[in-house]
This record gives sequence, C-alpha cells and structure tokens, in this order.
Amino acid sequence: MPSWAVARAFCQCYGRPLPLFPASYLPASYAMTFAALRWLRSHFDLSSDMAEPAEIMTDVEDGLVFKGTNLWVLIFAILVASVGLNVNSTAVIIGAMLISPLMGPIVGIGFGAATVEVDLMQRGLKNLLIAAGLSLLVSAVYFRLTPLTDAGSELLSRTSPTTWDVAIALFGGAAGAIGFTRRERGNVVPGVAIATALMPPLCTAGYGLATAHWGYLFGALYLFFINCVFISLATFLVARILPLPQHQFDSGRRGQWVQRGIWIVALLTAGPSVYLAVGIVRSTVFTHNAQQFIDEQLSLPGTYVVTRRVEADTHTVNVLLAGQRLKPAQLRTARARLAKYRLTDAKLTVRQGLAGLDSTDTRALRTSLLEDVRSRNEQTLAGYDTRLAQLQELLVRPSAPSAPALPAPAALLREVQVEHPTVRQLGLSRLVRPAADSLRADTTVVVALRVSRALPAAEQQRLRQWLSLRAGTQQPVQLLVETQPAPPAPAGRKR
Repeated sequence: MPSWAVARAFCQCYGRPLPLFPASYLPASYAMTFAALRWLRSHFDLSSDMAEPAEIMTDVEDGLVFKGTNLWVLIFAILVASVGLNVNSTAVIIGAMLISPLMGPIVGIGFGAATVEVDLMQRGLKNLLIAAGLSLLVSAVYFRLTPLTDAGSELLSRTSPTTWDVAIALFGGAAGAIGFTRRERGNVVPGVAIATALMPPLCTAGYGLATAHWGYLFGALYLFFINCVFISLATFLVARILPLPQHQFDSGRRGQWVQRGIWIVALLTAGPSVYLAVGIVRSTVFTHNAQQFIDEQLSLPGTYVVTRRVEADTHTVNVLLAGQRLKPAQLRTARARLAKYRLTDAKLTVRQGLAGLDSTDTRALRTSLLEDVRSRNEQTLAGYDTRLAQLQELLVRPSAPSAPALPAPAALLREVQVEHPTVRQLGLSRLVRPAADSLRADTTVVVALRVSRALPAAEQQRLRQWLSLRAGTQQPVQLLVETQPAPPAPAGRKR
C-alpha cells in the first residue's frame, strides 16, 4: 500500500484532516506506523461488540437489588460455601462462587463512578454492605451450629492475602467489566466469579467470628476488602474507556463538582489500594526469601525443620529444629548469610529440640500435616483415576474389531502339528502392557510351545508369522519354546 493511501486511511479512521503535503514527503516509517496503529485499533477495539448502553445499565441496576431471588440465592450460596469450607471441598466452594450474586454491587459502584451516576454508587455501596453483613451473619450461625470445628486448608488459605490476590482481583475485575458489557457474555462472568472468590473470604470471616479466631476474621475481611476495591477500580477504568454516556446535570458547575468528587473518591480508593498492594508485595518477597534461607541454610543433613514462623510485619523468622543440633559456629555462619537473602533487618530465632514446642508451633504443625495429607490424597486420587482409565481401556479393547477372540488352543495345536510334528503342547494368552508416560497401552499374543526337539530359528520365524495370521490379530506374537525330549520306551517293548 502506498504511503499516501496509508496516511489517508489513518486520517479518515481517526477523523483527522488530510495532510496538505504530497505523498512523497511522507517518510516510509510513518506509513508503517500508521498501518500498525490501524491494525491495533481493528484488533483491540472494545466498542465493536459492545451492548447498548441502556441494556448495560439495566443489567447493572438489576444486579444491585438484594431482595426476592437475589437474596435467597445469596443465602444459599453462603451456606454452600460454608459447607465447602467446613468439609474442605474445593468443588463445593467453586459451586458457591458460581451462584453468588456479590459481584452486582461491586460492578455497580465502578459503573456508577465511571458514568457519574451518584445514585448508582450510593445504592451499590449500601447493598454491598448489606450483602457482606448478611453473609457474615449466616456463615457465623452455620459454623456455630456445625459439629465440625476444625479449620481445613481451604479455610486457612483465605486468612492471609498475597500479591497474587491483588493481581487476580485487578485483572479479573477488568475481564468481568469487559464481559459484562458485551452483547454475548459467554463464560467470562462465571469465570471472573470463580477467580475473584468473593464468597469464601466472607464465610471464613464468619468462621472466625463464630469460633473467636480474630486473626481469621480480620485476615479474611482484609482479603474481601482487597477484592472489592480492586474489582471496583478495574471496572471504573474499563468503563471510562468505553463510549458510555455520562449523567448530565442541570447546572454545569454542579456537574463539574460531582465529576471532581468522583475522581477524588477514585484516587482516594486507588491510593490505599496501591499502598496495600505494595505492602503485600513486600510481605510476599520477605516470606519467600525467609523460606529460601531456611531451606538452604538451616535444613542441614541430620537436622529437620519442624515448624517455621515467618512474620513479615515484624520481620521475624522463628524456626524450631529437631534431630542433630546445630553448633554455635554453624548458627553464626547462618546469621551472617542473612544479607545474602535480603534479610538484613530480620530477627532470627532458632530453637532446637522438641522441648521448645509451644502452642503456636502445635497449630502450625497441625496445619502443615493437614496440607500434606490433602496433597497426598490428591496425588492418590489422580493415580486412581489414571489406573481406572487404563482398566476401562483394557475392558473395551478385547471387544474391539482389532482384537478378536483367540482360537481354541486344542484346535490350534492340531493345525500346528501338521507342519511341525515335534510340537507336543501349545498354550496362548494375551499379555497387556499398561500405558506409561507417553507410551500407549499395548497387547502382545504370547504362544508357549513344548517341543520334543529344538526348532531351528528359521522354522520358529515361519511359525511365528503363521500364528500371527492364524490368530487374526494385529498385535505382535511372542513365541516361547521349551524343549522336552520324549521319554524313552519301556524295556522289552518293540519299537
């Protein structure tokens, strides 16, 4: 395409006036840039399949309401998530996240801020507080009544946010806002509901409230707050990009003040969000470095790490060791290497021997054991599934056209003895090799022969080829030949 044609198409696409200079004055690099911009615009345009703005706002307002259907669905989702956390079932928790209507108010807050709909923001915030309070109350009542009071790994994983939770909430909220504004939503919104996980943290907070574990309560509420803030912030940013109409005020000055107020609220919301994200990143980096330090410097031959407590807020690392005791020189060497792991200001406490076991160590050890049992159970179930698939393949394979029934050994022996009279006995069966790694399951027909004298190699090869054709199978034939001379005739009997 000529440079002038590219420039003309670019200007028409973006509503710019055509340049007055000749095409020869346009550098080739500009033409390539214009072509690249046109390609990016055509492939990353979000307005081509966007639903009508009125339809989008109707859906947003419908998701705000918590009465009737939405209220009952919320209560049942709370109970399902609480049961899933109680029995440590990932599948049940995913089901609760799919039916949870908690995304509605959060999306409403983001869309209200982007379209300058103050009433929409107020209703979204009000309904979010109502839904969160109801979820906390119902889950607390459930965990108060249930006889199962142990905290499983699924519940414990919702008590301490990480960097990945911030990233998931931000990117998931952006994907949810884009999917929510499409004419055909597909599976984007359910996927965002699973990824952002709004319901489990609230139910975990209910568990902490019911059992007086205040660390669980505040940690889960912290995770829920992070999810809400970043999903709403991502929704606000995506909605500002889309061509959605904004609310018009009677007074231009009042409209300007409202828009400024919304931007101030958005910045005030984003400010703590960025602060929280930075804090979580620092905490995650400190925890990772401390774990690496313990594994490489304290887990020596004959010495075992029983428990490890890494507190990123106070920069403390507390380790309980068992087995061979570390000498003071080894401990000094380990402390001197803290700077290598960017733990210069960390306070290291090393306790040796099970006599130093305290209640916190007991809880940490119990949590570690639960996680190890869960991991082993998942590996065992995966092995069972693989073995079951192999057995099902074996059950189906004999009835397949490629593997017909083997001929009767007695009839086959008579046929073989016509050409090979030295064969006295014959037996045959299938040998199945199960699938392993990238190798598929295979079947070999095994034919065992007992002969009165040894068969030459050439004769064995012809016999193997004939048996393969006679058996009517595509599987290879393995021939096992055992030489057993005929017993001598009794004395006095004529030969």
